[in-house]
Amino acid sequence: MNEDDEPSTEYLKGYNHGYQLAEHEPELLNKLLQAQDGNAPSDYSRAMKQAKDKFDRERFMAEMKAIREKQKLTIKRKR
Repeated sequence: MNEDDEPSTEYLKGYNHGYQLAEHEPELLNKLLQAQDGNAPSDYSRAMKQAKDKFDRERFMAEMKAIREKQKLTIKRKR
């Protein structure tokens, strides 16, 4: 898909479903993605994987931000 192309409705559904599953039912999402491993990826399954990856990156970044904030507070207390 080129950047100029509009995503298909299947892609949008897959992305939205994948993100929601990553947030609320990550184990189910992992099982669904594993079941798709042997098949040719569809727009829907490719979008689910991309949504999971995005959710994981956002969660990681939020955790890193929380650690940095905690470190800043610890440093301020020691001064």
